[in-house]
Amino acid sequence: MRGALLLGIAAALAVPASAGAWLDTCHKLYRLTDLDHAIEPGIFVAATDELPNHCRVRGVVNRAIRFEVTLPINICPDEPAESCAWCEQCGAWNGRLMFSGVGGTAGTIGDTTSLLARGFAMASTDTGHEAKDGNAFYEQPEALLDYAYRGVHLATRAPKRVVQRFYQRDVDYAYFQGCSNGGRAAMLEALRFPQDYDGIIAGAPAFRFQEFVPWMVAMYRAQRANPLTVESLRVLDDASRNACDLLDGLEDGVIDDPRKCTAEVFDVAALTCADGQTEGCLTAGQVETAQAVYRDMLDAEGNVVSPGVPPGAEAAGDWAFWMLPNDLLPGSDSVVGGVGEMLRLLMRHDPEFDIEQFDPIADRQRIAAATTPLDVRNADLTEFRDHGGKLLMYQGWNDYPLRAQRAIDYLEEANRTLGGAEETADFFRLFMVPGMAHCAGGPGAWQADYVDPVVAWREQGIAPERILADQPGPVPMAHLAVDEEAARTRRFSRPLCPYPEVAKYRGKGDVDDAANFDCVAQR
Repeated sequence: MRGALLLGIAAALAVPASAGAWLDTCHKLYRLTDLDHAIEPGIFVAATDELPNHCRVRGVVNRAIRFEVTLPINICPDEPAESCAWCEQCGAWNGRLMFSGVGGTAGTIGDTTSLLARGFAMASTDTGHEAKDGNAFYEQPEALLDYAYRGVHLATRAPKRVVQRFYQRDVDYAYFQGCSNGGRAAMLEALRFPQDYDGIIAGAPAFRFQEFVPWMVAMYRAQRANPLTVESLRVLDDASRNACDLLDGLEDGVIDDPRKCTAEVFDVAALTCADGQTEGCLTAGQVETAQAVYRDMLDAEGNVVSPGVPPGAEAAGDWAFWMLPNDLLPGSDSVVGGVGEMLRLLMRHDPEFDIEQFDPIADRQRIAAATTPLDVRNADLTEFRDHGGKLLMYQGWNDYPLRAQRAIDYLEEANRTLGGAEETADFFRLFMVPGMAHCAGGPGAWQADYVDPVVAWREQGIAPERILADQPGPVPMAHLAVDEEAARTRRFSRPLCPYPEVAKYRGKGDVDDAANFDCVAQR
C-alpha cells in the first residue's frame, strides 16, 4: 500500500517512478527537527537539462539562521539528451558538500545549484538576517555575531546532518567557496573552526573591517569634495592603460602587475585640464580624488595602514559602483557613503563617537573592539593545515574595495608565521588575477574554475600550479556599474599563477591562448 501511494505521488508530481524511495526520504528530512533546528519537509525538484533530479530542504538554526541544502538524486534518464549536463553520472552524489558563502552584508541564501550537475551536494545560509531589513542586524548583538561567523559555522553543521540522513553516510569531503564577505567567512572558518572544511576557496576576502571601513570613509570624503564622474573614470582608464599596458611586453589591454605602473610611468597630474579644456581631462579636484584612491594611506610614522587601488580598469565598473550614486542603497549617495552608517551602528555604544569627526588613520584603534568579531586578525592557520585543509585564495589586481596588496600582505604574514613560503605553499596558495575587478569582471581573464583545483589538491595531493582563466566578454553583474562605452569585448585566455609567479608569453603562438604562456618567477 505504501509503495503504491509513493508511486501515485510521484506520478502526480511528474517525478520518475524510480524516485519513490528518494521522495519519501527527502520529504521526511523534517524529522531532523529538534530544539535547535526547525527543518521543513524536503521537496523533490525534477531534472532539467542543466540540473539533475534533486532534493531541496530548507531550515532554520537557532530561530534565525536560515539555510538551504540541495542533494542530487541518482536517477538515470531513459534517453539522455545531448544537451544534458548531468546525464553522464546520472545525478549521483560524489560524496562532497560545497557550501557557498554570501557577499555583501549577506541576508540572502547563496548558490545551491551550480555544482549539482557535477555530483556535489550544496548548501548556503543567510547568516541569520534578511537583506530587506538593511543594516538593522548591526544593532542586534546575536545577529551581528551570526553575520560575523557563527551563522556559517552552525549552518555548516546542519547540512552535514541532512546529507548524512539522506544518503545514510557522512560527507567524504566538505568544501567552502565565497568571495568578498563570502571570502571573509571562508577565512574565519579556516581560523576559528578549522575542522569544518577540508578545502576552502576564498575570493577577495573582506577580512579586516578595521582597515576596510576607515579607508572607505576616507574615499567617501575625497569623492564628496571633488567627485569623479563616469567620464573622468574613462579618462583614467585610457590613460593608465596607454601608459602601462606594455610594461609586461604584451599589448593586450591588461596591466599585468599594476605595481609597476608607478607615478613615474603614469602621471595623473598630467591629465589636468588646460585652460578652456572640458573633455578628455580632469579638473584639479578630480586629480586630487584619483590620487587619493591610488595612493597608499600612511600613518604618522610613514607606515602603510591601507594600500591604495592599483592603476587599471578604472572604467570597468568597480570604481563607479562604489563611488558614484547607486540605486542599491536608498538614502545614501554611494556605497562608500553607506559604509559610514555601518560604522556608526557598530560604534553605537560609544556615546562620543561622531562619524564626521572620525579620523580614518588615527582612530583605527578606537574601532578595534567593535570590529573584532568580524575580522581576521592573524595568519596562524596551523590548525587548518594540521587538519589537512587546503586554502586557495584568489584576488583581482584591480579590485577597488578590497585592494590587492591586502591579500599579498596576508600571504606574506602567513609565510612568516608558518615557517616560510615553501611550507605555506603546501596548503595555502594565492592566485592574483590581472585585470579583474571585485570578485569578477574587468578587462582581464577573470572567469575561472577554482573547484576542480582545490578538490584535486585536497583529495589527490596535486597542488595547483596554474589555473585556466577566460575573458568571457561583457557579463552583466549587479555589483559592477560598467561603462558600456569603455567595455572591451575581445575574448582570450590566460593562466593564473600562484603568487609570486606571473604568466609570461613564450614569444610565439596565439597571444589569446593560455597554452602559449608559462608561470614564471617575477623578475
